[in-house]
Amino acid sequence: MQHVGGTAIWERSPAEGSGEPPDEPRADSPGRSTHRWLVDAAVIFGLAGVAITQPLLDLLGRNPPFFVAGHYEPTQIIWFAVTVAVAPAAIVFGATGLAGLVHRRGAPVYHGTGVALLAGLLVLMVCRTLRLEAIVYVVPIVALLAVAVAVLEWRSRVARQFMAYLAVGNVAFVVLFLTSSPTARLIGAADQAAQPGHVAVPPLNGPVLLIVLDEFPVTAIMRGDGTIIDTRYPNLARLAAETTWFRNAASESRTTYVSTPSILTGVRADDKDLPILADHPRNYFSLFGDRYPVNRYELVTDMCPSAVCEAPPPEPMTQLLDDASIVYKHRIFPPVLRDSLPPLDTGWGDFGEDMPGGATAAVDQVETPPSTRSPSTRPPGPMDQVRKKSQQEIVNGQPSIFRNQIELIDAEPSINFLHVVLPHHPYRLTPWGDGHLPATRLPDEISSGRNKLPAVDDPAYDFMFRQIYPLQAMQIGAVDQLLGEMIDHLEATGAWDDSLVVVMSDHGIDMTAPGFTRRVDETNSDEIFRMPLFIKAPGQTEGRIDDAPASTVDVLPSIVDLLDIDTDWEFEGHSLFDGSEPSIDRHVQSDVEAAFTLAAAHRAQFPRGEDWVSLAAVGQGEDLVGNPVGDYRVGSPSDLRWQPESADVLEDLSLADDAVPYIMEGDVIGGDERPPELVVAVNGTVAGTLGGYLAEDKSWRFTGYVAPLFRDGHNEVVAYEVERAGDSVVLHPLAN
Repeated sequence: MQHVGGTAIWERSPAEGSGEPPDEPRADSPGRSTHRWLVDAAVIFGLAGVAITQPLLDLLGRNPPFFVAGHYEPTQIIWFAVTVAVAPAAIVFGATGLAGLVHRRGAPVYHGTGVALLAGLLVLMVCRTLRLEAIVYVVPIVALLAVAVAVLEWRSRVARQFMAYLAVGNVAFVVLFLTSSPTARLIGAADQAAQPGHVAVPPLNGPVLLIVLDEFPVTAIMRGDGTIIDTRYPNLARLAAETTWFRNAASESRTTYVSTPSILTGVRADDKDLPILADHPRNYFSLFGDRYPVNRYELVTDMCPSAVCEAPPPEPMTQLLDDASIVYKHRIFPPVLRDSLPPLDTGWGDFGEDMPGGATAAVDQVETPPSTRSPSTRPPGPMDQVRKKSQQEIVNGQPSIFRNQIELIDAEPSINFLHVVLPHHPYRLTPWGDGHLPATRLPDEISSGRNKLPAVDDPAYDFMFRQIYPLQAMQIGAVDQLLGEMIDHLEATGAWDDSLVVVMSDHGIDMTAPGFTRRVDETNSDEIFRMPLFIKAPGQTEGRIDDAPASTVDVLPSIVDLLDIDTDWEFEGHSLFDGSEPSIDRHVQSDVEAAFTLAAAHRAQFPRGEDWVSLAAVGQGEDLVGNPVGDYRVGSPSDLRWQPESADVLEDLSLADDAVPYIMEGDVIGGDERPPELVVAVNGTVAGTLGGYLAEDKSWRFTGYVAPLFRDGHNEVVAYEVERAGDSVVLHPLAN
């Protein structure tokens, strides 16, 4: 080292050019605290840029619905990008630099630790991208390469300079996010308060209500003859009896943030369009303007002009950063670590997680926006501020939000919009209460291949997959109850007769094995795109079935027609009530008989009936389900033992508060071969079959859907091995 004008200038020793460690300066020299510290900082910020800033801002930059759903303001988005670029690097540099100040001789080691940490994150991301996810390989690869990068940075001047120059990239990533990404359009999006064109709305006699459900295939509620399974869904059948049911309705997109704007505008949305007013100024809200009170719950869109609707408050920055951290962890973690995270499977965006349908979701990463209502109406109710912190809470909170929004409607004219994430998976609800939870994330696990699930050609896979349908059925049953409450409320307030009510879904989902997907191919478009569509015209009292092709883009033109609104707006859809013909080709080209065929195929999986118990009648013991154990001879104890995970809960069960184990899981112990399928009895009645075995170290892991025969308090649950001889059945109980 030499001094020029009092400034320390570093000179590399000959060893540095040959790959040997550079000569270390005196710990107390001024150069250590200036030039080298600046380079250290640049290296840390550069590595943080490629390991954290770039992947996260690139991912969220391509997913503006993430920010729309949180109603984040432009300043929040800007500060978010700056925080992502600065905070992680500052934390790492601050920690390693502070340690270096305290222990100066160890400063290179502390700095190298920071380099290795960030390099490890980068290697994790590369492994995830290459789908190298087995923890036994990932851990040593990450450790080896992280240490190698740290050593290279210490020993090689060229490598160190290169990593320092990467700090410029950290700034560039922020600039690109704020100027060139799809999300950047949110920063400059203007609110178009006045609807363009001519609109003349005659006086309304009652409320207008548009309800959009989510991920609801119409085939799930139908028999093979096209009728609704009224024993299971009495209120959907009741709705069909007083509305026009368009059985041949289909969506124009498998994606929520594309489908919903299509519903609200009558024009096909594009994947590049944002679900905001600036991209869709002619929509359901601007059609009516401020003529009537507006009550809305927009879950993934933000399309109501500020002159009409009070803007919902944005989520706090802390929530945005927390949500983003979960998305980032999903982006880099191997499966064994991702399993502990809230799954990315319920909302909107494409966060790099292979979810059903090739599209991913992050509703539990996005707090649900509160209900909003125009200033001319009464203030929001107490449930308007419901905040969702987890996947469980967002699903369980949706019924409360639904009820709250419906309670705001009375007989006076008003404009109402309600989009809830129901009966969207994960399936957590039942017709018997919002607090009932299956004891598993089975649908998510099957679709993502987590947790040692069987291969598609394994018999256990089919057994497991069939459990998704009854879980979905129970969640649809919860929706059915909500729709019944809606009709009751509108009738009680005198609003029903004069109201215009639309109940529909944004799209469906493929429920055929090995599906559970929204990835469209030539075999499953009918189930993914077909969805329920019920429209009640003002004054309509009798139900009608219409099997003409219908589409999500036909909803707004039909509202315009039924309310006799005069407008020069142009729609891609058409009114379903004026006798006109469709002007576009739907994604679904088949006729309504295709839906009947799919419904019949689902129905055939559960041949024992249409009630809730029959959904548990699958597998080798399906003929026993629903019958009392007393109908059969109980023989000697089985040589097998079983250990159900829910045994402690069943000792003193609260149907209102506890996680009711409709999916029962546990272990069967004994024997070297795969056990036979078992039956399980709940309080003296055979309630389901257990199987889907996966081999553990000294046991077999089982699963099984159990019929809703549980009761408050103590529940007697016994597993039996079934012995058959001709027509006789002997049940051999398993010990715990």
